[in-house]
Amino acid sequence: MNRFHYFKMTFLAISAGLFVGTIVYGLFDLDFTQNEALTKLILKALFTATATGLILGLLNMVFKLGPSSTTKA
Repeated sequence: MNRFHYFKMTFLAISAGLFVGTIVYGLFDLDFTQNEALTKLILKALFTATATGLILGLLNMVFKLGPSSTTKA
């Protein structure tokens, strides 16, 4: 496996999970009469998820951490 595989595996998982988690958590406190607040929440979640996924993906690309296998074939 090449380094891009490790980056992609981490980036997609972390970004998707963090984006959805931030949106769901933010919807509990959101007033739905204000469209600006919803837009701000979505942009904040998108930026946070992308930045965190990028940083952790690059770290995983360097250290090559992947799922470990317990069986020996």
